[in-house]
Amino acid sequence: SSGINAEYGRLGPSKRKKKKKKSQPQPDVAMTTESMSANRKTGSVYDIWGDDNQKQDQKELDPCLPPPVQPPAIYKTSDTKISAVELPHPGTSYNPTFTDHQDLLQTALEVEEKREKEKAKATRDAAPPIQITEEDYIKEMSIGLNQAESEGGSESESETEANEGEECRKSVTVRKTRVQRNREKAEKLKMEEAAALRENKQYLHQINRIKAIKKEIRKEEKKMETKTSARQEKKAINETRPGKYGPGKFMGSEPDFLLPEEVSSSLRKLVTPANNLQDRFTSLQKRNMLEVRKKVMPHRKYKLKHVEKWRKKLPEEIDELVKMKRKKKKIKLSE
Repeated sequence: SSGINAEYGRLGPSKRKKKKKKSQPQPDVAMTTESMSANRKTGSVYDIWGDDNQKQDQKELDPCLPPPVQPPAIYKTSDTKISAVELPHPGTSYNPTFTDHQDLLQTALEVEEKREKEKAKATRDAAPPIQITEEDYIKEMSIGLNQAESEGGSESESETEANEGEECRKSVTVRKTRVQRNREKAEKLKMEEAAALRENKQYLHQINRIKAIKKEIRKEEKKMETKTSARQEKKAINETRPGKYGPGKFMGSEPDFLLPEEVSSSLRKLVTPANNLQDRFTSLQKRNMLEVRKKVMPHRKYKLKHVEKWRKKLPEEIDELVKMKRKKKKIKLSE
């Protein structure tokens, strides 16, 4: 071996070391016995040599087909907290109480008032604009022009005079005497003492009105509580509000109600104005399970063209047309 190594430029035996295989950690016997005993109690099948946490792959029916698509975890969750079947208003009962029936009528009245307000707003917005003539426009735009010119001239004159006076004052520098400087220092000290006294008075005043400050803090806390409660109510309404998943907007169904004269005391004489199919359809739209769409009526993209055929024309008109064609042919032949 030494000779062979010498041929390749190396003497002596090879210094390669064999890699030692790492010993794999053996599973805990206590854990395996516990899992086996648990499986025996439940009567489930388990693998003796396999790991308990390892998940077995699902067998495919056909290896040629692609694996089945696993939907996400959020696929079956609903984004609204509205129940599939909502409880109706107690005023819609065949024998409601007086208060419940009045509450139902009040809600119906509010819906009708809202509709009337929207109609009035639409008619008000669609009113024709006020027509303004050229003379009125010129009068309105020319008001105050002469006054503005006169005022502008006087202001410019006063500004020029003030600038000239300031320039003269800047050019002349007067030196202050010692008495003037001492007087200014005394005035400055007096101003500082007055400011300190004012701050001390404010501090004492705040100490005396601790009760009033506490009341103000309570008022602010109450305001914050009302704001938070209103925010929470708005959040709860948004959770039950239907979302917009298309061009249409969910309008909702109007409340079904009966007048006091129409309410019957027996279930046999009850008149049901509601439609169960329509109710289920609106419920699906409200729960964001159906897209809100507008009803598209049959219509044409282009207007129909009416063409008068030869059969409908009178024989006199047909004769005139034939004569005109013959004349045109003769002219062409002569040319």
